[in-house]
Amino acid sequence: MKTPPDFSVRADEEELMDDLTIAESELFRTLDELEVINRALGGYKATVAGISKLLAPDCREFSLLDVGCGGGDVTRRLVAWARNRGVRAHVTAVDLSAPTVEYARAKSRDFAEITFEVGDLFELDGTDRFDIVHGALVLHHFRGEDAPKALRKMYDLARSGLVINDLHRHPFAYWSIKVLTRILARSRLIRNDAPLSVLRAFVRRDWDDLGAVAELPRVEVDWRWAFRWQVTARK
Repeated sequence: MKTPPDFSVRADEEELMDDLTIAESELFRTLDELEVINRALGGYKATVAGISKLLAPDCREFSLLDVGCGGGDVTRRLVAWARNRGVRAHVTAVDLSAPTVEYARAKSRDFAEITFEVGDLFELDGTDRFDIVHGALVLHHFRGEDAPKALRKMYDLARSGLVINDLHRHPFAYWSIKVLTRILARSRLIRNDAPLSVLRAFVRRDWDDLGAVAELPRVEVDWRWAFRWQVTARK
């Protein structure tokens, strides 16, 4: 009998999507499905609300680094949000996977504001390079001590602050996404990784610990539907 999930601690099992050798055909089908899921479950709201908190009311232009951009659907949504408000966004979006970056570029031809690059957060040089640094559903991919290191690196690269949009580790979130993906998703990656992502995700006290280890001042943590955390750290 399989051992029930332990929600008291973060899981450290790697997700299938973290394998950079996945066949492109399977990867692209999975990214297509992920966009549908994000759109259906309101996955963009934590990102948009967090960025809005860090921008001045009279802001008309800002630069942003999007870490672990994946297929770029969250990136496109935040640029569309900025356009609708008459704000010019200059976005650099990075991901470790070259095929994923190519997919994102192809899907984002109507978004000249976005530059997609293959890149590793820890290898980016400099400080204060972007007004805002953002990561959606990326921090839970970092294991153990790498998670606060990633937060600190993102904070150092920002002039105004960082925005994190990530999952809440909760039994209802786990079981509901497990059932939903069994019914709605064809991708084996999504069926495996969606519930595993919840197990690798965070509870409220985790954010206090992460912020303390990363030595981040002024960390604000807000819970958002559906089972998302919106975390901002201002400078």
